[in-house]
Parts: sequence; C-alpha cells; structure tokens
Amino acid sequence: MHRLKVGVPELDAALLGGVPKGSLVLVLGPPGAGKSIFGKLFLHSGLDGGDGESAFLVSTSESEQDIGDTMGMFKWTQGVPERLRVLDCYSWRLGGKRSKYSAPLSSLNDVSLTLGKLLEDSKVTPARDERLVVDSFTDFVRYVGVDKSLRFLDYLRLKLRELGVTGLLLLEEGVHAPRTIAAVEYSTDGTVKMKVSDQGRFMMASRMQGTPLAQKWIPFTIGK
Repeated sequence: MHRLKVGVPELDAALLGGVPKGSLVLVLGPPGAGKSIFGKLFLHSGLDGGDGESAFLVSTSESEQDIGDTMGMFKWTQGVPERLRVLDCYSWRLGGKRSKYSAPLSSLNDVSLTLGKLLEDSKVTPARDERLVVDSFTDFVRYVGVDKSLRFLDYLRLKLRELGVTGLLLLEEGVHAPRTIAAVEYSTDGTVKMKVSDQGRFMMASRMQGTPLAQKWIPFTIGK
C-alpha cells in the first residue's frame, strides 16, 4: 500500500509510513488542539517533498492572505505557495472580493462544481501524490445541516478516490452530536484525534484503513 507522510515523524511511524494514498481521513479535536496547523503541515509536506504535485485547501475560515501569513510564520513559505490551490469558501461570508475558485457554503452544488473545476484545471491524475484538506467541515454542517453535508462528503470521498488524492477533513470536537461524528467516521477512511491540555498538544490515530494500530497519544509540537 502506497502511503503519504503526514509530516509528524512519530505519527508517520505509527501509521506504518503515513496515510494510505487516496484515503480521506477525519481529524477530530477541540479548538486550539492544532488541527488547522496540522492540515497545513500535511499540505506543506507534500509540496516540499513532492515532484511537482499540487496541494488543495478548501478554506471556510481563512482568506488566502491569512493562509499565506500562517505558513510564513512557520517558515514553510512566503505567502501562499504557487502549487497550493485554494478553494475559497470564506470570502462570500464577508462580501469581499472572490477569487477564480470560490463558492458559498450555502450552495453545496456550487462548491462541488467549483472543486471539480479546480481539480480538472490542475490536471490531477492518480499517478501523482496530491493532497487536499477541508478546513473545516464543521462550517459545512453549520451552514447547510448534517444531511446535506454528509451527501457532499460522499461526493468528496468518491472524487478523491477516483483521482488518487489523499485528504484530511477537519472537524471540531464538542460542537456536534455524537451521531453526527459517528456518521462522518462512517464516511471516512480513518480518524486522527487531537487534544490539548496543560501538558501540551497531542494526537493519536484511532483507526486507519489497512493499518493495525497501537493507539497512544503522541506529542504534537507546533514549531518553526
């Protein structure tokens, strides 16, 4: 099984080398646990070690300027990397200027069509190890409800599998009903849990397709 490193050595080791190619993995944790930074690290790891592949970020809570500033703060890049393509699902909420690839969360049909166009224009093929992060799926649920969001999730999972794109789906813990989280887990291929305490930030792979796991919490240090 071909696997893609996530960028956290201890987690990659626990996953026998990384996340299986073409899978869609849920990242679940409370606010402040480091989910967004982990998502950007996952994308940066692909851009840094790849051979011309693109990476994709479906952003519901940050502008492209904010994304570039965050990645620059950790010395990963200056501004948004050229090969990082952003689907802007944020600016519409503020009435701001939209990019070529933008869509309102209030219309998941627009989101699906724009995402499909972005992947098509980027000439994504299964032969390449490309990555995608949705940050965050909580906003999908908040704007259109659970049922419509789960239908979009089914579309996303099949699309990524078809194209061989490996994805992370970020979800806030403590916001959704247990049955919603269970439904999202059912529609994804693995779960990475994150938590934060006085001792720091931690992460754990609790399930992953084709991967026997010894579940234990791994320190996750956000550093430059």
